[in-house]
Amino acid sequence: MALRVNSITVQFTRLPLGISWTGLRFKSSTSNREKELAASTFAKHHGEKIWIYSHILEGMTVYSHRPVLKANKALRQLSFNGKKLKPSKFRRDYWRPFAMIQFPEGLGNVGQNVYQRLRECKKLHELSWDNDMFYDKEGKPLTKHERGSKINDQKTNTVADIAAVLGGLGKGNLIWMTVSQDPKILANLEAGDDKHLKKESDAVKARVKAQVWWADDQDRHFAKSWPPNVTHHRFDQAAIEEMGWDAKTLPEQDSKSGEAAKEGEDQEGTDNKEAADQKPADQKEVGQKRTDQKEAGQKNSL
Repeated sequence: MALRVNSITVQFTRLPLGISWTGLRFKSSTSNREKELAASTFAKHHGEKIWIYSHILEGMTVYSHRPVLKANKALRQLSFNGKKLKPSKFRRDYWRPFAMIQFPEGLGNVGQNVYQRLRECKKLHELSWDNDMFYDKEGKPLTKHERGSKINDQKTNTVADIAAVLGGLGKGNLIWMTVSQDPKILANLEAGDDKHLKKESDAVKARVKAQVWWADDQDRHFAKSWPPNVTHHRFDQAAIEEMGWDAKTLPEQDSKSGEAAKEGEDQEGTDNKEAADQKPADQKEVGQKRTDQKEAGQKNSL
């Protein structure tokens, strides 16, 4: 148990007042230390999902391990690229889920490593510029504000970074995992083809399988190519699967329901037509009866 001496009591002991050490007050820090350790540990499935958010106006992107963004952590990821280009406050209505990277269960350490590399690539794009950041398409120099706005738009670079990092970019990337005979580990690796394996002196490695969920699946075409260990999905497909529907058979069901509705409309139209044809005949019979009754009444009066 760690003991902490009150600083005020220590100052009193330095004075010539004859205070004995028995008057010191010791404070236990065990409870505080336990809280610090509990706060420093991650949740069970931390790192298995990486959420990417984009600004709907400026195109800025931020990363998060949680589905709900925190304002202070999101603003830290935005670099200062010019006056009035970095938002002073975090407005949630301006940020939308752009994509989400999902790793197999139990491989949160791979997700944390990929998250770190994505952050490093984003910072490199913001601080290391090419000539296209100094001149426009016509060759005219860009102003500070125009250059800052162009740097803030990281949507296309983010897609390219995701494809590169999931493909194994960089030394020490944990997306490469040693091929094992354990079926649980082997099921999470893209080791079906020898072309996709990385052979080293001491082991053979393969990429970890990853799923990328998109709000708009057309955004994935910003990358030139994708590694074979990545599969693409849409967020609306996840909602359909949670409801117990099959996304592949959904269009067939819609066509069948449309045909059934059309048949019902045709049947209803036929019934209405028959009823309309029967209505004038009924009216003629009623009119003929009334005419006969009038003639009979006139004859009786005569």
